[in-house]
Amino acid sequence: MDINFKYPSFAIGTHSGWNEKNNSPTTSLSIAKRILLKLKKYPFEIVFSNPDKEIPYMIKSINGDIEGVSSGAGSSIVKLDKLFYKIKRNGYRNKGFIDKQIPDREFEIKNTLFEETDNEVGGAMSNIDAQREIKIENELRGKGFLIPQKIVGLYKIKTPFEKDDAVAIIQQIDTDFRADELTMIYLFNLFFDIYGDKCSFSLEENFFNFPQYSIKEGFENFKKHYSKLFFELARNIGSIYRRFHDEGYLRGISNSWYGNELICEDGNIGVCDLESCFSKEEINDDEVFKELAKTDCNLAITAFYDSMNCFENSIASIVGSKLVEGFREGYNRKEYKKLDINLIMNQIKKFIKNKDKMIKDD
Repeated sequence: MDINFKYPSFAIGTHSGWNEKNNSPTTSLSIAKRILLKLKKYPFEIVFSNPDKEIPYMIKSINGDIEGVSSGAGSSIVKLDKLFYKIKRNGYRNKGFIDKQIPDREFEIKNTLFEETDNEVGGAMSNIDAQREIKIENELRGKGFLIPQKIVGLYKIKTPFEKDDAVAIIQQIDTDFRADELTMIYLFNLFFDIYGDKCSFSLEENFFNFPQYSIKEGFENFKKHYSKLFFELARNIGSIYRRFHDEGYLRGISNSWYGNELICEDGNIGVCDLESCFSKEEINDDEVFKELAKTDCNLAITAFYDSMNCFENSIASIVGSKLVEGFREGYNRKEYKKLDINLIMNQIKKFIKNKDKMIKDD
């Protein structure tokens, strides 16, 4: 299998959008693999686009003739002329646009930040969210943040339902391999080291089954071979959050979790999904900003721990604690060090080799 961070069909992660409820990754977790999709061209109106190359808009369809791979529940990755693009919001799961209201919030800047409930059409993106992402991407790039998914187009889309401001963002990408996916690869490799082919995980039932084992011996394996991998990944993410806050930005209201950090092919970590990031200037109250920054960290920590604890396995829960420890150290000490890409590639190859022995419905 080709290991391509731009088209990570090999990966599994905490993709809550592929469960039935579409809950937040920190309220109802499920592990899902990347889904190979069929796409078809769909009418669109250009708001702006790269003048050198117009990328067609495509939606998910069982009758499509263009291959793609899922990126969360509402987006797709597609390869066109040797380059890779993310179409952000092109249908829900693998069904195209659906007449289903997805729970969401809408934010508005007046003299400060306001929010309200605003459910969105399944598979569509609001223009308010798109404009927010464009604005924040430009500002963060100007401050030197690593953003490996560059917006090259904004298209107005007509959905089959009442949604006057539905749009899609087109991004040229260098990676879509998420930090939660790398974490799950580490975890499943650790499981294989401890249990061999005697353990199994059901993607459909989201259930992990494992035989009797020595927690002490499992911990020794974790400590010797994996503890540093988990810790360094989370430490880097913690330092990124600290940089956001020091620069006067929130990482993302209700969207601060490690599925929105990207693993780059050189071992660096970039950021994506910026539509719920707001600045201290926009919030216009230092105390409120500080409290919201705390919710960034608490949500990130919750995601780290709960995504491990949901396996109902003591070693996985210890991993969760190590991730939390790493995040806190990175945030407090502002420590960041590029990850060893050779170690990452070896872990991915090991996972690909052994995953069919553990994941029974892959």
